Amino acid sequence: MKKMLSVMLAAGLVLGLSACSGGSAGTATTGAETKTEAKTEDKTAETTGSEAGERVWPTTKNVEIICPASAGGLTDSAARIWANYLGTQFPDTNFIVNNDNTGNGTVAMETVRNSQDTDGSTLLFYNTGMLIAKYTGAYQYSLLDDFNFCTVGYATNPDGFILCVAGDSKYENVEDLVNAMKAEPGKLVTGIQNGSTRQFLAGAMKAATETDFKMVDSGSEADTITALLGGNLDFAFVQAGNATQYAQTGDMKLLGICQAERSENYPDVPTIAEQGVEGMDLNALQIIAGPKGMSDEIAEAVAATMEGYAKDETVQSSLSNMKVSYPEYVDRTASRKLVEDTNASFAEAAKALGY
Repeated sequence: MKKMLSVMLAAGLVLGLSACSGGSAGTATTGAETKTEAKTEDKTAETTGSEAGERVWPTTKNVEIICPASAGGLTDSAARIWANYLGTQFPDTNFIVNNDNTGNGTVAMETVRNSQDTDGSTLLFYNTGMLIAKYTGAYQYSLLDDFNFCTVGYATNPDGFILCVAGDSKYENVEDLVNAMKAEPGKLVTGIQNGSTRQFLAGAMKAATETDFKMVDSGSEADTITALLGGNLDFAFVQAGNATQYAQTGDMKLLGICQAERSENYPDVPTIAEQGVEGMDLNALQIIAGPKGMSDEIAEAVAATMEGYAKDETVQSSLSNMKVSYPEYVDRTASRKLVEDTNASFAEAAKALGY
């Protein structure tokens, strides 16, 4: 489990990939076409064959996987990799991914939460951004209390974020930065984006160090990097891939990575924890859930598909192309504990942020 945690610890919730079209497993169709197909097909039709009569899930002709993210992004692509894998395992069922990011994903979450399809034919595929949404007030319902949680997929950004300063900064490590925060409370400035994991990382740092610093909404990561290099910010949390590129040119110093263990990709960057600041390894995980009324038996069956998923060569190749991984199977109980621990960390950060 420690190895799984070290790979899955991360905080990036907004990552872009090249666009890919929506569709059921193995079939490229538009979101509108799949939605029409999902609604016009008889979702209660039983599958045929002896296997269908024995299995718990899926037992319908169509399974709609609702993704509260735009097509082409990481979460959407992850949902489609899972759908494609399911299609190879259950060829008599159509696994249809539909995207709906209306209201920053809240409409899609409500569609699943209120769904009367408790047979596993309507599922949610999203990420731990919905935990943040609960604390910020953007969404009032709880993943663990108001849905039937099935399992986690993998980290949305497995190398996480790195605490960075500009290349000409006087701060050489996390201790230097924390000492400066303590010496002049409220003076140092970091850039966040309200409602993002970057904001919650800043909150986690406040809670862990018992210090005070200013947080300004610096917009996107690209805008935040510009502000940091321009001298308008004292430090910032930057996704590892971007941070290391700027470090190579000397424009940034990498003080510490927000993971429980050092990244295999960036082994020379120490963790923040090993420099004395705990609680900065917030998880950003893909999440699969169903409506509250769905049985635990079905939720267990959905979660069990991840065991074969973790071993599938096509899946692993697709994940590798996205620079993410699902290295080993994590069962439903362990997955829930991982989300509970993540939620507790977000709660501490939210408290420090005044939510």
